[in-house]
Amino acid sequence: MKFIHTADWHLGNTMHDIDRTEETGAFFNWLKCEIESAGAQALVIAGDIFDVVNPSNIAKTQYYRFLASLLNTRCTNVIVVGGNHDSGTLLDAPAGILDALNIKVVGSINNRKVEDLVIELKDGGGDIIGICCAVPFMRNLDLEQFYKASRPHESGESADAVSDEDLLKRLYADAYRCALELRGDRNIPIIATGHLYASKLSGRENDGQESGTGGDIVATAELANVENVALPENSVDDGVREVIGTLGNVDVSTFPDGLDYVALGHIHYTSMVAKNPKVRYSGSPFVMGFDESYCKRYVLCVDAQPNVPPAVEKVLVPQTMRFEQFKGSVESLKRDLRNLEKELLQNPVETYVDLLLTSGDFVSLNEALEAEEAGKHFVVKRHRISRDVLRSANAFDECVESTKQYTKEDYFRMLIASNAEESDDSEVVKSQYDKFIGLFNEAVAKAHENA
Repeated sequence: MKFIHTADWHLGNTMHDIDRTEETGAFFNWLKCEIESAGAQALVIAGDIFDVVNPSNIAKTQYYRFLASLLNTRCTNVIVVGGNHDSGTLLDAPAGILDALNIKVVGSINNRKVEDLVIELKDGGGDIIGICCAVPFMRNLDLEQFYKASRPHESGESADAVSDEDLLKRLYADAYRCALELRGDRNIPIIATGHLYASKLSGRENDGQESGTGGDIVATAELANVENVALPENSVDDGVREVIGTLGNVDVSTFPDGLDYVALGHIHYTSMVAKNPKVRYSGSPFVMGFDESYCKRYVLCVDAQPNVPPAVEKVLVPQTMRFEQFKGSVESLKRDLRNLEKELLQNPVETYVDLLLTSGDFVSLNEALEAEEAGKHFVVKRHRISRDVLRSANAFDECVESTKQYTKEDYFRMLIASNAEESDDSEVVKSQYDKFIGLFNEAVAKAHENA
């Protein structure tokens, strides 16, 4: 069975207020052509279809139009599972209509049984060619309630007495058991999905960027009305956001060995889990933050057969927008911008830039780089100044916050840190964040609905 594995589209994302509608449309046109040329019989989308729980009408229209465009291809199966950015209710709402088109949506596990997660995949003639255990993103509470409501526990065991990691492992084991029963003696592969953070990842370092998620956020600066944003040099931008709850760092043993492939989402770069060729992240086809600009973008074309390692091809996604992140002294930043302009004169493409001053004296980057930025074929979206440069200038006491770079999750973490009188990256803050971010996001979503 041949299928395309992709994830983390984040439709409707407007990183630094950049309109990405045309970029998204170009990707969908390319993806449809790739599905047709590869002869893929299925498309598996492993969560974070949308960037927010209440996406724009444009984002929803692009999503549904793309799904409809596949009806005349060999791709007779589409599996969609929800991610931590998605509203499970929103994804599930049209499931009845989409199901008639053989587009199977599992936005959340709410009001479902294990059996509801197990889906047969069929070819154009109606023959079963594979089975998918379609597991969406789950918060800890979702998983606990799922087991309390849907399955009695051995020897009267309460779900409260079982760790979240064990409940997740049990869920995959139960889904796989149902898939085995459904498969019977048919020689077809069984695959699964997930939207979570697994441990022992590899892959990002091959694209010129380490796989760590960066350091702590420090004070930001607008000194004398200069729009300079101060962050540590290794800070993370708008890319991979924290996994919610203790279902992070999931061990590869969570997934049954008998599965022929596990299609994961949540990590934005292409990666393998614990060097297991059967358990992979496709990564996002789009740059979600300037810190991700070095990573190449792929979808995975998978040929899965029962009981043998899958054949996996990384298919490079063409980029219709360019993002660059330059770091260094004022002189090196000037040189980078001049070289970029020369490249764009030869090969024009819509380009956005993030600049970070990491050495030398503190200066206003707006003024220092004005000649290199004005009237050029790129747009600088942000100027930043590293902690070391600010410290050398004794500028910390004069720093005030610049709000443009932060997400609502960042503010929630800062609030916890402030109340706890701890640093943002302390274990206390991480623990409280993981415990309450689910409730916070639900409250925000409810506020959007009421508005």
